[in-house]
Amino acid sequence: MSADGPGRSLGAPARWAFGLALAIYVAVDGWLVWRTAILRPYSDMFDWLERYRRFLADGDLGRYLWAPHNFHHLVATFAVLALDIRVFGASGGLFLATGVACWAATAAMMATLGGQAAGPGLRLIGAGGAAALALMGCDVLDATADINTTYVYAMAFAAGAIVVAERDGAGWVSRAVALALAAAAGFGSAAGLAVWPALLFTAWRQGDWRWGGAVAAGAVTAAGVYWLGEEGVGPTGAAATAFDPAGVASFVVNYLGLPWARGLPETADWAVGGALLAAGAAGVVAACRTRARIVRIAGGLIVFSLATAAMATVARSGVIAAQLVPVRYAVFTVPLHVGLWLLALPWLRRLWLARPAPMERVAIAAAGLMLVHQVVMVVYAVRTTDEIAAVLDAFHRGERTPDMLTTIYPDLGKARAISDWLRREGWYQRELR
Repeated sequence: MSADGPGRSLGAPARWAFGLALAIYVAVDGWLVWRTAILRPYSDMFDWLERYRRFLADGDLGRYLWAPHNFHHLVATFAVLALDIRVFGASGGLFLATGVACWAATAAMMATLGGQAAGPGLRLIGAGGAAALALMGCDVLDATADINTTYVYAMAFAAGAIVVAERDGAGWVSRAVALALAAAAGFGSAAGLAVWPALLFTAWRQGDWRWGGAVAAGAVTAAGVYWLGEEGVGPTGAAATAFDPAGVASFVVNYLGLPWARGLPETADWAVGGALLAAGAAGVVAACRTRARIVRIAGGLIVFSLATAAMATVARSGVIAAQLVPVRYAVFTVPLHVGLWLLALPWLRRLWLARPAPMERVAIAAAGLMLVHQVVMVVYAVRTTDEIAAVLDAFHRGERTPDMLTTIYPDLGKARAISDWLRREGWYQRELR
């Protein structure tokens, strides 16, 4: 049997330790879904509900679905909102269900790729590592808060487009599905448009110029359609500022360093974000040197994350302090992390084949580290949710504090009026717990 043969498997202690740690990790995510769900409206949700009330008055479905919200065309979000109100009794349950489903689907796709990249004997490590990167506890907030589900919608569609386009033996039916998923990513959030450079990269590495031409045509069409109805290229209320190279660089590294950068001192967040930027660039270069399918996919995933970083920097640099890049953007760094993991797995496999005993001890240590890391993420997610819930409770008790202007809504009078309307209708009055 060859050294790479399928007969060599991970030892039982390492399999059990890693498998148990992964099961606990995922179970904690399930608990977090219940623990962190916030179904009462706050922040952008008030704008969305005002839009729906206008739709009830004028019946203009096209305007309701398509009019931009801070330059995003949130077609998926507004469709979910209408269905949640009309079919599910305005409970917020449909936002929760679709958000969790998209988060889980993304993790499942990443885990499948990890298992394929790891190969026989190491599939548990490859798949589990990718799943852990996609299911960090901090990302639960994008799945359980109505206003953040836009990110997981875009992420799931974008990941699906990349995976389907690169499916083994993918024909034009699969490619048509990939193009449809790519278009849908942009209707989850404008960040979903980053899927097009990712698909262009993988098409180029395939060497299929017809497919590359189709992707290019889809990208141009998607960009053109997205521009329809736009009144400007910046977020509402943003003022023009002079170009600040240092500020831009700081925003990029803080974005790519998510979620860890938000909990580190400034010098450390530069180190983490800078290392990930360098690793991402090196990963793209590595993906340019081979046409292997998994490497192509890894390169495409990395390109997607780098493109979202560029888009967020253009839209938010100078509006949001670089050190305060929102953790809700962290879901868009998952493809970067998983892409690097896919590229690292062949090297780990060679180490394992050469020195199985030490590498099995490494696998057991990694299982413990994975759980420790998840505990830190749990603390962040629970604390953040409790802070928001406390401000919401105070708002509905009639209290008014300065922090409500950022957490609840800048116009508290308008938020109060919409809340009163919702109470009269019996909409969005309950929480999951």
